[in-house]
Amino acid sequence: MKYEKKFRSSEQQEQLSEAQLQSSQTVHEFATPDEVLQFDAKNTVVPEGIAQRLGRSSHRVPASSRSWWKRLFQ
Repeated sequence: MKYEKKFRSSEQQEQLSEAQLQSSQTVHEFATPDEVLQFDAKNTVVPEGIAQRLGRSSHRVPASSRSWWKRLFQ
């Protein structure tokens, strides 16, 4: 009896994992590396703590009137 229950639960788990694999096996083709990064950024959830730290640190960066490469060559 116990063996049957274990077998049934493992069979159900196998069916569930197969269903998950089928739903996640969408093929994506990208023309450039930028497209890969954009796709990944859209599908990646940033933890709240990290998002807050990034927001705070980006406000502390001084805005420059000229770009870095113009400052480098002048």
